[in-house]
Amino acid sequence: MCIPVITDCVLAELEKLGPKYRIALRIARDPRFERLPCTHKGTYADDCIVQRVTQHRCYIVATCDRDLKRRLRKIPGIPIMYISSHKYTIERLPEAYGAPKT
Repeated sequence: MCIPVITDCVLAELEKLGPKYRIALRIARDPRFERLPCTHKGTYADDCIVQRVTQHRCYIVATCDRDLKRRLRKIPGIPIMYISSHKYTIERLPEAYGAPKT
């Protein structure tokens, strides 16, 4: 079973974005999301996410941020979920990840 998680720095960044992102912030504060504490300084969420998935490749990252998706595509084995044409899309894992080369 997948448990949705959100880091402290992602919440802090949503709070800084202001009233335009209040619905996203309300969803992120839902008690069904597990909070992951951050031990680093600053609140730049993209760096935190990239660092976490590099260390532990057990996440599916959901984002519509183009720059973050570009950074995550460089890390093999990280599925990326985003909204495209009013539908959820999950980029599949690269063929080379986990498969023996022939």
